[in-house]
Amino acid sequence: MKYYSQTSKYIAKNGFYILPFTILPAMFLAFSLNQASILNVFNAIASGSIKIGFTDIFRTVSLLNFASWWNAIFAIVGIVLLIVCVSMLMAFLDKHMRIGKRSYAGIFSKVNDNLLSTGFIVLLIVLFYQLWALVTSAVFYLCTFIESVPLAYAAAVIVYIASHVLLVCCISMVYLWLPCLQHTGFRTGEAFRISHELLSPVKARIVCTQVLTFLFIEVIISATVILIPSWIVTFVVATALYAVLIMIFFVRMQIVYFDRAGIEREDLKKVYFRR
Repeated sequence: MKYYSQTSKYIAKNGFYILPFTILPAMFLAFSLNQASILNVFNAIASGSIKIGFTDIFRTVSLLNFASWWNAIFAIVGIVLLIVCVSMLMAFLDKHMRIGKRSYAGIFSKVNDNLLSTGFIVLLIVLFYQLWALVTSAVFYLCTFIESVPLAYAAAVIVYIASHVLLVCCISMVYLWLPCLQHTGFRTGEAFRISHELLSPVKARIVCTQVLTFLFIEVIISATVILIPSWIVTFVVATALYAVLIMIFFVRMQIVYFDRAGIEREDLKKVYFRR
């Protein structure tokens, strides 16, 4: 919980400054949600039959769900904006933590330096997620053929939780790769090896907190769709949660990297001095 606590404190103090880097991609990713499929899945679960079509399951969990061309376009634009905005966010975080200056000056010039590495890691994570969505949907769909309803429900819950653990474990393999690429100047393979060595001692903690974070956000969004059947409300809630998720994911990435690499954080010194 050490890194989760440090991340929460950083966002509480600096969230206003990093919100502009997360709100735009969050909005477009929220637009890509397919509420009809979410409702179909939960109506089937609530009916006691758990007979759900593969398409509805996939469109519920997938980022690129292709429920319509608009959903796909919004998702693609959201991913492109995520790459650009995270490039600026990483530059801002690096500047603040490395020299203690919390300002936007100079970070836009860093976009060219960060864009390639950020695009590579973000697209890799998106690929992990899409493969996860496909496999999870297929396994979840197989659970619907189990004749015993209690057993089918139990299997579905196990698949849902276990698949999230697997997804986060896959993402954790590359979690510190981005800051290693941007800070060390090492080649891709060497940066990956170092990132793996840095994360290994704390990997279990990172996986645990990220699984809980993902599950919490998915439950809140699903509950909003089910309990408040309003497209606008769901969009606002999803945008806020996605923005917070992006903050948590990348702020914690930098915090973990600075801690594991033994780099002194000047932003903490500055806060301490003010006290």
